[in-house]
Amino acid sequence: MTVIEMKALAENSGILASGQAPDAGGLGAAARAEGPWTDLALHSIGWRAFQDLCSQVCEEVLHRPVEIFREAQDGGQDAVFLIPSNGGGATHIGSVQCKHSSNSSQHLKVGDLTPELEHVEELVAAGQAHTYVFMTSMSVDAPVALELRKKLRALGVKKAHVFGKQYLVRAIRSSARLRALVPQVYGLGDLSAILDQRLLQQTRALLDHWIPKLKVYVPTAAHRKSVKALNEHGIVLLLGNPSTGKSAIGAILSTIASEGQRHTVLNLTSPRDFDAAWNAHDPGRFFWIDDAFGSNVVREEYVQDWASTFRKVQAAISHGNRFLLTSRRHIYEAAMRRLGQRNLPMFIDGRAIVDVGDLSPSEKGQILYNHINFGSQTQSWKRSVKSHLEEVATIPEFLPGIAERLGDPSFTKSLAITKSELLRFMREPKEHLIDTINALDDPLRAALILVYVHQGAMPHNTIDASALSVVSELTGVPAPRIRDSLAELKGSFLRTAVVSGAETWSFAHPTIADALTSILRERPHFIAALLRGATIETILGSFVCEGMRSIQDAPTIPATLDDVLVARLSRIPDETSINWLMFRFLAERASDKVFERVVVADEEILRRESWASYRVSQDPKVLAHARAYRLGWLDEYDQDRSSTRLQETALSDFDLSFFEDEDILRLMPPQQVIALGIKLRSDALVEAPVRIATIAEDADLNDDPESHFENYSRGFDILEEFDGLDASTRRLIDEARQAMARAIEDIGERKEAKDKPDHAAEWSHMSPVAREQEAKPVAIRAPARRSIFDDVDR
Repeated sequence: MTVIEMKALAENSGILASGQAPDAGGLGAAARAEGPWTDLALHSIGWRAFQDLCSQVCEEVLHRPVEIFREAQDGGQDAVFLIPSNGGGATHIGSVQCKHSSNSSQHLKVGDLTPELEHVEELVAAGQAHTYVFMTSMSVDAPVALELRKKLRALGVKKAHVFGKQYLVRAIRSSARLRALVPQVYGLGDLSAILDQRLLQQTRALLDHWIPKLKVYVPTAAHRKSVKALNEHGIVLLLGNPSTGKSAIGAILSTIASEGQRHTVLNLTSPRDFDAAWNAHDPGRFFWIDDAFGSNVVREEYVQDWASTFRKVQAAISHGNRFLLTSRRHIYEAAMRRLGQRNLPMFIDGRAIVDVGDLSPSEKGQILYNHINFGSQTQSWKRSVKSHLEEVATIPEFLPGIAERLGDPSFTKSLAITKSELLRFMREPKEHLIDTINALDDPLRAALILVYVHQGAMPHNTIDASALSVVSELTGVPAPRIRDSLAELKGSFLRTAVVSGAETWSFAHPTIADALTSILRERPHFIAALLRGATIETILGSFVCEGMRSIQDAPTIPATLDDVLVARLSRIPDETSINWLMFRFLAERASDKVFERVVVADEEILRRESWASYRVSQDPKVLAHARAYRLGWLDEYDQDRSSTRLQETALSDFDLSFFEDEDILRLMPPQQVIALGIKLRSDALVEAPVRIATIAEDADLNDDPESHFENYSRGFDILEEFDGLDASTRRLIDEARQAMARAIEDIGERKEAKDKPDHAAEWSHMSPVAREQEAKPVAIRAPARRSIFDDVDR
């Protein structure tokens, strides 16, 4: 949002106090926050957010347009602004350098400017440092500021300024418009120091509930569009699915509105509340109505009330009142059809509707950073995930609400700290979806189930009559209601697509089908529908056949449904990832009869390629072959391939885990077991110290030292359990264990050296760019790109 837009909003729309005039220092003096505000936690917001804050301070306080260079173009500046001369003649270019520290008690030292001196000289020579502003989150003592200004003037800077934390806090405290531009600051200090007694008690209590979340808030494009809509139309409707941030924007804009000297914020729950609260003679009211058309389901009485109340809303807007409404997308879609032309004109044509879920990559990154940085995860956890966060933030399905869960250890207790699991957590927020779907009204949930039993692709005009009848009977919702509900889900839970030339209903995202599976499997009479409608991955990973060992939370498939199950298994695509799941299912979850029918129907199915597991004894394909051999359905060719693989993994990786599983060991003929034992004694044990040393040289220092030698450690234990080992063999094992101990110690020392903090690399810099029409590009050395997550673990 530009200063002009915010000023117009402040003066014309009535969100902020109007009539503010800049004082001698350029700060608005008319509207100040009540009470003392001695500090802000600027050290906690991260370097990128601090840079953006500095640029907004420049625009608001200095009344100069600022453009930011992104990090890959850094030449020592962090922002460039133009300073016209007093006579209105030549235009001088000034540079701003920002330095952020995550240490709350750190004070700026004269030496902190030393790394920048070369950049300053380049900028002065290029005519880009007539004025040089040094801004930092650290405290700045007067003697230090004086010495730094001297150094800058000695390099040719005409006007040198050094602004520290105290200056920035004073600037933020003195300008409501600045707080509107950077609303995150509401969560960095004492909110009561900003809000005054004019805020009604019930809304104040509600906003107090948002205090912990305000500091993680990121002013997105949706935030700026909302302000613009309020300025132009006096009303805005925020649409989005759960966890997209609708309520956060509502809380922020209501907080800003509460600062106005003439304004009262009212948080309402229904259109009837507005009827009771509206006063034509009070133009200073800001109405915030969350879930305006219903929270989990569309409220028919709300729709009818709004149909008659919208006329009063337009009258209230003309008297200076302002409105912010929120709604889940599918609920508003249903309400919109019911309202028809009784809807507000700016809602009908979309002028005052803002899509909250449309986030830019940089917004996603800052949102994730804030939730991790301000979340309650441990510092060691943050360090562990730090290198993966950039990729997590780029996921198209990114949701702020799921990012918030990632910052809360309550939701990540069982989450493996690996890139794949972090990505999956963000891509497949199943628990979040389960809660959302369970909260839908019965017809909407039945419509989703109907699409589900059509295996996620249901033709518009040829709905399976028997499936519709079954779903209607199971849910208790009349078939016509189910059909009518499909359209209400379009754009949120469902989408339309052309499949084989026919227009079909399908899920907006595959995880919706997964969430439905979790819901339906709690209802035994839905098992048949599940088998027909669930994805094959869900069937293979979540079900167990009757008669097999029960698995917690896994629904049991009765033997009466074997025909349905085998029909689905016979259509499994030959893909590596799915084959891994299939082998696991055949090895552990399929009944003997189902196993037999599947392998007899497709004699090539046991030869499919699959991912190899870390331990051969846990490899699903090996386990499936072992079961097939035990049941008499493994041919000689497949047995020979399995035996060869076991021998190779024993000799190359020292993985002897299969010796502990008799079913797997039977895959090797006795003579091959004997031959393997001889090779282990004559080759593998003799070469073990050299191989261990090689592993140590290539070790990943991010892993625990012992983890690199798990196969050797367990393999030595297995060998020592054999009776009758001769003394020379035991000596070889002891020598290998000693080599392993030395390797672990060596890796530990290298890991400790690597993990020591590099204080010399604490700072890095970013740079702005001058407007192309007003300054020529300057060739300045550019450092490597810096990740927004660099300091998330500090």
